[in-house]
Amino acid sequence: MIRYLDEMEAHFEKWYPREGCGLLGVQRGKLKWVPCDNVAEEIDDFVMDSRQYLKVIKSMDIIAIVHSHPEYSCEPSTTDINNCNAIGIPYYIFSYPSMEMYDLTPKNYSSKPLIGRTYEFGVSDCYEAARDYYKEKTNIEVPKRIPYENNWWDRGIDYFNEEYINSFGSKRVNNRLEAEKNDLMVFSVESDIPNHCGVYIGDNLFFHHAEHRLSCRDYIGRIWLKALTGVYRYEA
Repeated sequence: MIRYLDEMEAHFEKWYPREGCGLLGVQRGKLKWVPCDNVAEEIDDFVMDSRQYLKVIKSMDIIAIVHSHPEYSCEPSTTDINNCNAIGIPYYIFSYPSMEMYDLTPKNYSSKPLIGRTYEFGVSDCYEAARDYYKEKTNIEVPKRIPYENNWWDRGIDYFNEEYINSFGSKRVNNRLEAEKNDLMVFSVESDIPNHCGVYIGDNLFFHHAEHRLSCRDYIGRIWLKALTGVYRYEA
């Protein structure tokens, strides 16, 4: 990483007074630094451009998410800690311009109870709920999430696209009304783009975590059936 400090510093200077961000990854056995755009609305926050992130992960393995704290300590904020834990990738946080670094290692959140979680986008939401369900109830290991942009469906981004879900080892169920226990259910809620997921648990019930609600079991009534766009079955 030392070899890229100058490039990182130049990137942080470019984005000053906003936070600069980027990715460290390994490609063909070599360390790579990829600067990314910060699309956050707030000046003291960063949200990495998801299109850039998705492009990078197709060609390399990400080992760290990097960002700067302009005119501030490199100590992680509560948001940094929560997001690092949710994504499961180390954060390298630099104070700028001093370039002091904090190496933030993610913790395992799998011990959280499935039911009754408070919703927090990117930390405790529908994807994390489904992922933790599979880990606790089955032998299926769903990959860690990528850093989603909030309201991605309004930006024309499809995180629940067929290719991405199938890469986890799932197959689409041709008839979505023939769901079996532990099938992943994907919904398009008031949108043409899928923006929610849950896990079918039998008897017309599914487990999910919707925005502004606690994680729970829910009945698949008419509204949810109308929004259901795909059912996927994982091979344990």
